[in-house]
Amino acid sequence: MRKILTVLSVILLMTTNVFAGTIDVIKHSRAGGLNDRMNEVIANALGEQFGEFITVENCAQAKKVLKATKNDTVTAWPTEREYGKQPCNLNDKYLISTFSNSPYHITYLAGNDQAADLNFLKTSKDITVGVWDSAFWSAPQTAFLQALNPNIKVVRYKSKPFRTALPSGEIQYKIVSFPGNDPVIAVLGENNYNAITGEELLPGHPFANMGYSFLLAGNVKFDVAKIYESDAWANKKDTTHTPWMSDLSRRQQLRAIKIMLIQIGNSAKK
Repeated sequence: MRKILTVLSVILLMTTNVFAGTIDVIKHSRAGGLNDRMNEVIANALGEQFGEFITVENCAQAKKVLKATKNDTVTAWPTEREYGKQPCNLNDKYLISTFSNSPYHITYLAGNDQAADLNFLKTSKDITVGVWDSAFWSAPQTAFLQALNPNIKVVRYKSKPFRTALPSGEIQYKIVSFPGNDPVIAVLGENNYNAITGEELLPGHPFANMGYSFLLAGNVKFDVAKIYESDAWANKKDTTHTPWMSDLSRRQQLRAIKIMLIQIGNSAKK
């Protein structure tokens, strides 16, 4: 009951205090996480046009805010939320454009000479790869990995175990959107690591080019190029995230997203 009252009070405040000429940004995820950082980038990119942060606990509450507020409001929105009929699925009218994408990186532990050999990834009969514990993303990742090497065992991890699985030796590789200090052996997309791409490993595979992505959602017309051209974007921490489908029209973007989500969703059903 307290959570419901908190959300209602936030919405009431927003509908009675409209700041002319400014744009609010909704934060709706764990503080300090990737989603949170992306919303910080958006706010900083807005400069003097930024109004205030509207902080809620989750995407369902963020959706309620978008539907109720009279103020111009935007937020970074993970793409997978638009698959199917999930509670956080937004009406297309709130999808301003695609935003950012970071291709998935296959990384290993520095000093592991065996894992550094691409042939080990492709041919070993005893190999384990760790992935983030996402029912949505782990399915296509598993499909790609096992098409590359049917012997690969894929293990899903929660946050803390995922961080320690590679250095502890539980796994030989892990798939991440940002590799940090771990060396990269392959990337499911174009990259600056001089690493082999998914398309080179498995030409034509439906998940050879795949990454963690965000949409820009909101209730206002907004040119996402304003963000890309800002110092906030140039100096962001998550350097592997780049503009996504920015050369397409909004209609083309929405169509491409729907096709991608259906392909990934179907892989999760197999």
